[in-house]
Amino acid sequence: MRIQKAVALFFAVLLLGAMGMAQLPAAPRAEFDDAAAADVMSHLRDGLEAHSQHLFLGNFDREQMKDFDSFSDQIEAYFTRYESFRIVYHIVRTVEQDGKGYILAEATVESTPRGGGRASRREGQLRLTLAPVGKTWKIVDVNPRGFFF
Repeated sequence: MRIQKAVALFFAVLLLGAMGMAQLPAAPRAEFDDAAAADVMSHLRDGLEAHSQHLFLGNFDREQMKDFDSFSDQIEAYFTRYESFRIVYHIVRTVEQDGKGYILAEATVESTPRGGGRASRREGQLRLTLAPVGKTWKIVDVNPRGFFF
């Protein structure tokens, strides 16, 4: 009998605790502004210029990005083909709308092939769509998709 009361008390406390947790406010999400956009672009550049596929892809939300696995494979091939990268960008516009962040940037990427040879250069507009993930923003779409490869 004593064990039954203890078990009942345990489950009552557990249930009350779960109900109380359900009423806690959600963690505040990061505001998307020019500083948040600059952070994302800076981290993207850092991963590319450090030739770190892990750091570069860490800026993307693998759960929300359509065809992330295919994109990741293409980035892996890009990092294998080139030994160094340099990126210069200028953020033209940032917008937050319907819970998403958008970055429009003018970008130039220079890629030096492994084993030497002439560097390739790509210039153009880069459009990034971001979603809040906790207190940070992650890229969920990049357009044009093949800008980096």
